[in-house]
Amino acid sequence: MDSSALHSLLFLFFTTFCHVLAGMDSCYDEEGVPSRCLPKFENAAFNRTVIVSNVCGIPPEDYCMQTGSTRSCHFCDALDLELNRNATYLTDFHTDEEPTWWQSQSMFYGVQYPNSVNITLHLGKAFEITYVRLKFYTSRPESFAIYKRTEENGPWQPYQYYSASCHKMYRRDSKGFIRPGENERMALCTDEFSDISPLTGGNVAFSTLEGRPSAYNFDQSPVLQDWVTATDILISLDRLNTFGDEFFKDPKVLRSYFYAISDFSVGGRCKCNGHASDCVTNEEGRLVCACEHNTAGADCQNCAPFYQDRPWARATANSANQCVRCNCSGLADECVFDAEQYRSTGSGGRCVGCRENTAGPHCESCRENFFRSLPQQPCQNCNCNAVGSMSLQCDAEGVCLCWTGVSGVRCDICKSGFHSLGPGGCRLCECDARGSVGVCSAEDGRCHCKTNVEGQSCNRCRPGSFNLLLENPDGCKKCFCFGHSLVCSPSNQYMAINITSDFLEVHPDSQPYAWKKPLRQSGLTDKYLGNRLLSYGRTLSVSFTAELEELLPRSVTVMLEGSGILVTADLYSEQKTYSSLEKMPINTFTLRCVCVSEFDIPNYLLTCGQILNALLKYGSLFILESAVRKNYNMSPHASWVEECTCPTGFTGQFCERCAPGFTRETPNGGPFSPCVPCNCNQHGTCHAETGVCDCRDFTTGRYCDLCEDGYYGNPLTGSPIDCIPCPCPDRTTCAQVLETGDVICTNCPAGQRGVRCELCEDGFYGNPLGWGGKVQPCVRCECNGNVDPNAVGVCDHMTGRCLKCLGHTTGDHCEKCRSGYYGNALANELNPEQKCKPCSCNVAGTSGSLNVCHPDTGKCVCLSHVTGRDCGQCETGFFNLQPGLGCEMCNCNPIGSSSSACHPITGQCMCRTGVEGLSCDTCRMGFFGFSSRGCRACNCDPMGSTSMQCHDNGTCSCRHGFVGYKCDKCELNYYQNHLTHQCEECPVCYSLIRDQVGFPQRERERERERERLMKHKNFSFDVMIAQQIKRFTINCYLTHSLKCCDFSICKYNYIYTLSLHFLFFPTLLCVQANKLKARLKELERLLSSYDCNRYSRYYRGSQQQHNGLDNHIQRDQVEDYLPNALEDLLAIQGKNLLSA
Repeated sequence: MDSSALHSLLFLFFTTFCHVLAGMDSCYDEEGVPSRCLPKFENAAFNRTVIVSNVCGIPPEDYCMQTGSTRSCHFCDALDLELNRNATYLTDFHTDEEPTWWQSQSMFYGVQYPNSVNITLHLGKAFEITYVRLKFYTSRPESFAIYKRTEENGPWQPYQYYSASCHKMYRRDSKGFIRPGENERMALCTDEFSDISPLTGGNVAFSTLEGRPSAYNFDQSPVLQDWVTATDILISLDRLNTFGDEFFKDPKVLRSYFYAISDFSVGGRCKCNGHASDCVTNEEGRLVCACEHNTAGADCQNCAPFYQDRPWARATANSANQCVRCNCSGLADECVFDAEQYRSTGSGGRCVGCRENTAGPHCESCRENFFRSLPQQPCQNCNCNAVGSMSLQCDAEGVCLCWTGVSGVRCDICKSGFHSLGPGGCRLCECDARGSVGVCSAEDGRCHCKTNVEGQSCNRCRPGSFNLLLENPDGCKKCFCFGHSLVCSPSNQYMAINITSDFLEVHPDSQPYAWKKPLRQSGLTDKYLGNRLLSYGRTLSVSFTAELEELLPRSVTVMLEGSGILVTADLYSEQKTYSSLEKMPINTFTLRCVCVSEFDIPNYLLTCGQILNALLKYGSLFILESAVRKNYNMSPHASWVEECTCPTGFTGQFCERCAPGFTRETPNGGPFSPCVPCNCNQHGTCHAETGVCDCRDFTTGRYCDLCEDGYYGNPLTGSPIDCIPCPCPDRTTCAQVLETGDVICTNCPAGQRGVRCELCEDGFYGNPLGWGGKVQPCVRCECNGNVDPNAVGVCDHMTGRCLKCLGHTTGDHCEKCRSGYYGNALANELNPEQKCKPCSCNVAGTSGSLNVCHPDTGKCVCLSHVTGRDCGQCETGFFNLQPGLGCEMCNCNPIGSSSSACHPITGQCMCRTGVEGLSCDTCRMGFFGFSSRGCRACNCDPMGSTSMQCHDNGTCSCRHGFVGYKCDKCELNYYQNHLTHQCEECPVCYSLIRDQVGFPQRERERERERERLMKHKNFSFDVMIAQQIKRFTINCYLTHSLKCCDFSICKYNYIYTLSLHFLFFPTLLCVQANKLKARLKELERLLSSYDCNRYSRYYRGSQQQHNGLDNHIQRDQVEDYLPNALEDLLAIQGKNLLSA
């Protein structure tokens, strides 16, 4: 298809589909009414990254373009900026005049069916695609397909197929079409763009809605809306178009077939479903719609939070379908869409999280179990009790509906007489009147029991009490049992009686009268005496009558006496007296004998201890109620009399006695004292009250827990033979070790020890009992003071051999040092630690074991040339002690060293003066003349010498201007500058003198000769001495007066000492010396004839700048340089004479 046909196709599409979209760049009209809006139409592929599965130039390759009858060949390199054909050229900006294109590898590299090349475009979000356009740089493929993805990472869906053989390639009919009612999301196949021509520049344009029946009703077609939606586009290039010449496998032909696309464009809009006019990049860098109409989501595909009152819908040309805000009465910040509610009410926003206890789709009512009287009031919790109310919902006033027996606004309390609020209401109280006080607890139905009563209904006595009675204010009577048991019950062996007496005496006139004398003296109270425990807890009533009320007592004092205890109680009458004529006045006093608290005791009650002691010990009691044992079934029954269930060790009705085999814990402690088992270890019986044992079986002690003296054993086992006679001398005492059963004598004769006294004490030996031999008395062991006298087992108790020698001593009597030690073990004046010392042989110098040395001196066995007690040092003349080798010889030079000894470690010999080196074989720096006297110092002048080291003949190497063997003089025509201490050249006047006497030539010869001699290392005085050359010294004394340079006459005494070594006889030496002396005199004569004053004046006139220098020249030349020149001359001439 040419470009005109493509333009016609696009124009048709835009006129049919996009005319309704024009002017939709605003989401609201001029009046602010919401309307459909759309983002701009754009090329969604422009400058976006495209991923390709194949690209040319990897590796670099040649390719040829099909241009008809000819081919133009080029080169592709993916890494070259100029020669690459990468995927970036698919979506870049270019012109037809300067095209850029992506290119795959050629058929030469296998790019042909069935191998496909994929081009993937990722749009970043959903777009509504209008068209997909490809412009090929080569001929269009024979077969390729377009796929799309509706969501990222979703499945690929076919969009369109292009092939010259649709059925064979894609199983589709060529030029198919979709009829109305058919699936409009079906991909079609066409052969329209599959011809090989044109060879370059061919276009392929795919319109997403072309041929779709519902395209003109797009707003009402969800199928097409989904069909045009894509997040990714995939181009699958499946088969190349060829001329058929690839069959011959010509490389040039194969390199001319490849895929190449110059432009890949996708026309469409950012999908926002008509609710946004623009797409922007969010904070995460992703492309999203800038949603309006209260919508949200990357594609505005949802209603925004709290805008859920109607279902979300895509905006159409007729309606913006904006999302509507939920109505939550201002009491919720969140809502959800409820489809059922929307169908029934037309409002689909159901509020979530209503505040202030409201509920309903719009938070318009109180939530369940809440109420309010008026709509404007806040909702309050009914708080109906879940078990006490028939429903948790209250009425408009907040009153709950209660179950039977329940009351209260909230139905949360039981009515009086009811208890235990639960499902179905409250239960009726069931309290035993004998043991309860008042009504039961409304919470749990527990009755309020009397002091000694327990149980839900107060119908049983507490442990430690018995006899539940209505008239008993405590409900039950506490068990007495002398405090030994808390388990008791009413006895059925007693019947109730009353002991009464009117205390009247018969007058002789038969007239009764009272109170003539105290009752205890009247003998009328005897019936109240004796054991009255059966009256415990009962009442004593005393009634008084008199003719007149005024004669009645208002208070009485009752005394209880028994067991040496006297207690009293003051009683006060609370009963009204009778005053009628028919009855005489009467006043009654009542006393109850019970146990109460020691605090706040009413005056008519007595404490438990007081009453019980008095009743038991036959005191004078006035008791009215009591009991007696019945012989047959008689009534009334005395239920207050207890029958105790006694614990082990007690017996009696009231546990008042100890059972056989038991005794009082506190001897003679009485019935209140606890009973404990007799502890006689089965060697006797004990007294029930005192607990004293009557022992047998040779046992003794309070509890028969000891054996008698002379017996041993364990009496605690309870056997008749627990105690056995001791097997000790004279039947002395012994003891048995419980762990082992061994019997040990504990009272051995003096000096003996052992289980049977068969051994001697520590520090002694012998056989006191003669076991295994004859009897031998114990004597002290002799260990020479080398044992600890306080130690145990220092010697053998049979032989006397010492076993614990100290101070590294050994032997039967610790008389010698151990191996590896030396000394005198018998030196008693020393401590044991000081007697024997370790050998401590030096590991390097010892031959053999380090622990072997002389036992007395400690001398170790040394290696060769090693000495010392411990072999730790080398002999004189040896050094470098090595393990297993001994010492090396020092190897000191006999001439240069002063001794044959050297340093014991380094081997450094002791050198003579001026000598150095490990063996003392070389002169030190600054010394020369190696001999048996050492080396002599060079003494080179530090200012005139180039080095402090002299030659082998002792001459030094001089700096410029210096002369002399030690370089300590200035040469001729030089003077010493006292400021720089250097020899500087003299003015020319001295040069003139030197020239006239022929000095220049001779001086140069002398200098050369001196240098030759100084460099001649074999010229040595010591060598000449070694050849037995005699040494002569000629002292020449020359005295001369010289006037020079306007100075006063100075006298110089020249003393020249010439050390001349002659090879001939003394006569010849003298002749040569005379010739030399003559030459010196000739030199002095020339010097004296030279006028220095004239030359000095001329010199000062022409050289004004040298005024200061003249003084130094005149003084130094006279005083220093001339004598030096003479001396040097004598030395040279003397040498020449010797060589002549």
